[in-house]
Parts: sequence; C-alpha cells; structure tokens
Amino acid sequence: MREVSDAFLLNVAEVTAALVGLFLVGTFFFVDKGFRQPPGDREAVESYFRSGTRIVLILFAIPLILSMTLVAMEPVWSRILFAVLSLMLIAANVDSVRRIREAGKALGTPALVINEALGTVAVALIVTLPWILGGIDPGREDMAWALMLSFAAGFLSVSSLVLAAFDIASPGPRD
Repeated sequence: MREVSDAFLLNVAEVTAALVGLFLVGTFFFVDKGFRQPPGDREAVESYFRSGTRIVLILFAIPLILSMTLVAMEPVWSRILFAVLSLMLIAANVDSVRRIREAGKALGTPALVINEALGTVAVALIVTLPWILGGIDPGREDMAWALMLSFAAGFLSVSSLVLAAFDIASPGPRD
C-alpha cells in the first residue's frame, strides 16, 4: 500500500466530521417528525433506530478521531484508541444485531436486515484487518484500511436508515 500522508488523514477527518454533522441534524429531525406514527411495534423500531444511530456514530468516530491521532500523537496512542473503539464497535454491533429481528418484522423492509448482515462483516474486517496486516504494531497504512472500511460501513448504514425512514414516513402503496 502507498504511504498514508497527514493531508489524506486530515481530509478523511474533515469529510467524516461533515457527514457526522449532517447525520445528527437528520437524526434529530427524524426523531422529532418520524416517530409520531411508526409502523408496527413502536418500541422495536425506536430501539433499533437508537441502536443504529449509536453504531453509525462509532463507525464515523473511527475515521474522525483515529485520523487525527495518527497525525498528532505517538503511534501507541492510536493503537490504544483503535482497540477501545473496536470494543465499542463490537458491543454496538451485537446490540443492533440483537434488535434487528423485531424491527425488521415491524417495518417489513429487508433493507435494514441486509445492511445489518453487511455491517457485521464490515465490523469483523474493521476490527481485525489492521492487526492482521501489521501484527502487534500496525502502522498508518494498516489503519487506513480500517478508516476506509469504517467510513464505507457508516455511509451504507446512514443510507439504509434514510431509506427506512422514507418507508416509515410514507406508508401505503407506491407508484
């Protein structure tokens, strides 16, 4: 892999920060407007969306915060941060997988279930790939794979949540 520059890492952090801001605005708008009449089991849908929001924020925290620590701090701090974020990501993934079945039934859309399956594979790759590539001492190039996969998985999850929100907001037959 090519050398990962400070400029690349900071650009990744900038783009991720912008997406996090938009995601938070969209989430607050949806919470205000979208949950007034969710279909099916309201509690299952709300708890899954809460869990989905949590995992998306953790997925975006990896490219945002890890990119900045790779630029500004000693490598050991980046590895510690990555390990902590990985544990948080695994816990969030287990929680969202646990909740998808009921939410999928309530919403009647396979998009979230497919996203959950793809997301679980992505989480496994995000957490393990830097350690597989770099051993006990992964470098910037090894961590870059996790940054990009995390960004892609977060973007995919946001897309799935947005599409599911459209399904919730406009029940009934589609043209």
